[in-house]
Amino acid sequence: MFLTYYKQLSIALLMSVSMLPAVGANPAKQPVIDKNMKLAMLNLTRNNAVVHPAAAAKPAKNNSKKIVKKAQPKLTFPDNCISWNARQVHAKADQYDTHITKYAKKHNVDTNLVKSIITAESCFKRKALSSAGAQGLMQLIPDTADRFGVTDSYDPQQNIRAGVKYLRFLLDRYKGNIEKAIAGYNAGEGAVDKYNGIPPYKETKQYVKNVLRIYAVLNPDFDKKRVKAVYQPPKLGAKPGRHGWQFNRTLAPHLYKKMK
Repeated sequence: MFLTYYKQLSIALLMSVSMLPAVGANPAKQPVIDKNMKLAMLNLTRNNAVVHPAAAAKPAKNNSKKIVKKAQPKLTFPDNCISWNARQVHAKADQYDTHITKYAKKHNVDTNLVKSIITAESCFKRKALSSAGAQGLMQLIPDTADRFGVTDSYDPQQNIRAGVKYLRFLLDRYKGNIEKAIAGYNAGEGAVDKYNGIPPYKETKQYVKNVLRIYAVLNPDFDKKRVKAVYQPPKLGAKPGRHGWQFNRTLAPHLYKKMK
């Protein structure tokens, strides 16, 4: 390295001396260095820059800014609707009551459980989409949607039909155990089977608490140890007729004729 350094230094000195005018020489007879030669010499100097060995031994400083990894967003739930009271939940569910009542009755699932799941999943946002790809009111993942024949998860009727049917499947699988069914809806039945109960996942444990909290608000007499999450028709309000003819038909089906 030292030989190379001094060799390059000697070449540079010789080039510099060769361009100095001789003592007593006639300036008029000195060689003229045109622009092309100057550019060639400049490029030569750049391409053969002399680096002192001591400088070469020092590692170059890295001035680039350190890349700081962004922290992953913490798990969040729709707290704004988890704290809703019964009136708020029913008001939000009103536009989907036809589908909720229809499929809850068909699959023998409590309407309030369906509303509790929807509240915890999407706050009744029809176009809801999670980071995991779950879609719609009841947040169906693509596999579950395919499993229950859904072609459009953002269609309220298809979404609720599949979500309620899946709830019925889970309730049957766990013999009416509502906690296991709710946990299965969040983490999948495989995880519940593996741990024989609520999986030790932070998300799932919090999810079960959220759904049970909403369900208890909708059912003041709720007892999770004895509850059977089966279909319960909505109670008749203070003003009869406000629930519509479909609800009235459930109370007195013999008064309504089916049209062919």
